[in-house]
Amino acid sequence: MSSTYARLYVHLVWATKGREPWITLDVAPRLHGMIAGRCVALGCVAVAIGGVEEHVHALVGLKTDVDVARLTRELKAGSSAFMHGEIGVDRFGWQEGYGAFTLRDTELDTARRYVRDQPRHHADGTALDDWERSTPPRTR
Repeated sequence: MSSTYARLYVHLVWATKGREPWITLDVAPRLHGMIAGRCVALGCVAVAIGGVEEHVHALVGLKTDVDVARLTRELKAGSSAFMHGEIGVDRFGWQEGYGAFTLRDTELDTARRYVRDQPRHHADGTALDDWERSTPPRTR
């Protein structure tokens, strides 16, 4: 029995290569379900998975022996294989990087709603720049 107690939440975001709109309305639920299943297989909790045509958000409760880099690598690799094999998009790919943001318990409900309401946020211009960043900001 483990004597470790942790409540660790991370909000991940990553985009399709070239921001191509590969994640169509019919593909999104299947892709998001696959990503949630991969989280569970790693012993993590998929709090919310969402996104729009060219990027994915994953709000995940981390298991103590799964770091952010491993989690993201597993989610991106598994979902890429899914898009190639199950969906049949030969040219599909993810960008090289990703965004990762830690969250406090008090931010969890807000983040969950934000991830689940991605299409609305992008349609009405209420997407939050900080939670949409999937690559480092450009420096001068």
